[in-house]
Amino acid sequence: MKIYKSSLYFIFVVFVAVVYAIALSSLPNEFFRDRGNYIIYASDTDNIISRYTGLSLFSNEPLFLLINKFSSLFLSPELVPKLFVFFISFTICFFILYKSENFIIGLLGLIAILLLPQGFHLQFVILRQGIATCILLWITYFFWSKKYYLFYVFLIGFIHSGVFIIFAFLVLDKLFLSFISKKITYRILFLLAFSILVSFFIMPLAEILTMRQAKEHVADNITISGGNFILYGFILIALLTQKKEIHRLDGIYNIAIIGLSIYIGMYFFTQLSGRLISSFIPFIICTLCYFGNARAYVLLILIIVINSIIFINTIVNNSLTNEGVRMLIG
Repeated sequence: MKIYKSSLYFIFVVFVAVVYAIALSSLPNEFFRDRGNYIIYASDTDNIISRYTGLSLFSNEPLFLLINKFSSLFLSPELVPKLFVFFISFTICFFILYKSENFIIGLLGLIAILLLPQGFHLQFVILRQGIATCILLWITYFFWSKKYYLFYVFLIGFIHSGVFIIFAFLVLDKLFLSFISKKITYRILFLLAFSILVSFFIMPLAEILTMRQAKEHVADNITISGGNFILYGFILIALLTQKKEIHRLDGIYNIAIIGLSIYIGMYFFTQLSGRLISSFIPFIICTLCYFGNARAYVLLILIIVINSIIFINTIVNNSLTNEGVRMLIG
């Protein structure tokens, strides 16, 4: 479903998104963890590709390697990660503001996604996942109800292998819709139950499929307090009780509730849930801003208040380098 707005508002949203993206991408690479690895990807793509032969290349995110190779034809290796940050932050800002009921709640959404540790990490550190997430946003907005939507999602998995997990849940959800029930409550219960079940097998499966990123996700998972289970549980309940027929046709809303179901189902059983939720954060914030009702305001303000308390400690421990801490935190 598309939400068409006036040309003037569209131009305004694009302008704000560009300013936002320029601001975030102008911060030095040296401030953020893992940027050195992205510079290596950009400067040495051919050698990295040559390390993989046959099917092993397809389990090591070949589309991301090709994106690096193409970008490095026009930009220096140091600028390639900044290009990624620009694309990620522009996309997130654009969709939050464009989907918002009004600019005020859109601004709250932007503040919330910056203060959320996973949202901050997605825009500044885990750029590969950020690129995949933002392409998923665009694909979902334009092709959610189209025939080849799931095929496009599958292809995004070759940018970041974690999307293959999202793809699997989308296929299951589609099968459930087609053969069992279209009632959203039943869908959520099914996804919650399946998420709990798959939590016990996901890491061994990752080993079999050589999904390197899935294994790395556990190693660098952001440590968040157990209160997130309650917070995201409230958000899921709010989205479900707000549902209308128009929302059932909205891809971003559907991905949000699917992501929340996966996260809550896996929460106590695998650390991978903490990394997967990063891919759903933009969809969740967009949906809250789209609703624009009292519950959405309360939840966004609650997200901002809670995460402003833990924000500095979390990014110091997970997102920033020592130089970044010194220059940004003091």
